[in-house]
Amino acid sequence: MKILLASFLTLSISQGGLLYSTDFEDFTPGENQWSAQPDWLSNNDNRSNPGVDFIDEQAFNQALGKTATLGLRQPSRTRTRLVHLLNHDHEASGEAIIEIETLISLKDSSNGQRDDFYFSIFNENGTALASIRLDNEDPATLGSNFGFWREDGVNQFDTNFDFIHEELYDLFITIDLSRNLWSASLGGTPLFESAPFTNAASGSEISLAAVAYEWELTANLSSLHGDNFLLVGDLRIVSKASGDLPQLEILTDSTGNPIISWQGFAGKTYQIEYSDQLAGESWKRDLPDSSFSTDEISRRFEFRPGRNQPQGRRFFRLVQSD
Repeated sequence: MKILLASFLTLSISQGGLLYSTDFEDFTPGENQWSAQPDWLSNNDNRSNPGVDFIDEQAFNQALGKTATLGLRQPSRTRTRLVHLLNHDHEASGEAIIEIETLISLKDSSNGQRDDFYFSIFNENGTALASIRLDNEDPATLGSNFGFWREDGVNQFDTNFDFIHEELYDLFITIDLSRNLWSASLGGTPLFESAPFTNAASGSEISLAAVAYEWELTANLSSLHGDNFLLVGDLRIVSKASGDLPQLEILTDSTGNPIISWQGFAGKTYQIEYSDQLAGESWKRDLPDSSFSTDEISRRFEFRPGRNQPQGRRFFRLVQSD
């Protein structure tokens, strides 16, 4: 069976607003070249303490192309950040759903000092609303905080998910600014779902003005920094309205059977319909397990047509309703 997505559905999909996207391929390799970009701001003094950020071409045996790195060298302060300004007005645009995807990896220290790294979201007042922290405390230490943590600007929460040094992680974040909720996953495995986004602001102060990668030393002196560092492979940020139709993907399982996948949102019902003729009255919705909904802020759905389908081609479409 050949699966086809109905062309008129594909054309009607709303992609939302692309707020930012980079794979760092157009960045110049070398020290301080991440912060040298006009749309990235650093609070490190690169004259007295160079090399805290750099663009690399050798990571993962050059499999990723160019990557951005934060850490390794002595910084000028105990918390260093690289900030990208967005200034997204979700109330004016009607796009309160934010999707962020970034490829990250953490190289461990070899000098006995271990630090923390963050992906953080800021509002227009410069308040850190929320963060995902990679805590690099020695996991062998009694009561170690090693692993991924969620922060809401006031409190911190253990996700109970550890990381492996030099392992590449696809971090996917969904934020509903209007409902003050967010979810995050690593390679499709949930870190947390529909958790309160921030306790550091309320009302109109919950906004998306900037994102940042941060490096916080555990020592009080910058000279006692770890030579650990955060590697970033890419970053993509998209804004959407809650009523936007999701983009369908055709995947395959380990045995080659097709899977139709999409990212859905709370308050919506999704119905898979099919047609063998692509005629106006030929669409049917009687396939088993073909209706989907969730109370979570965002969830990835999968529909598996199965092997017992007719030979030839079959068209599928996704119908979204409130």
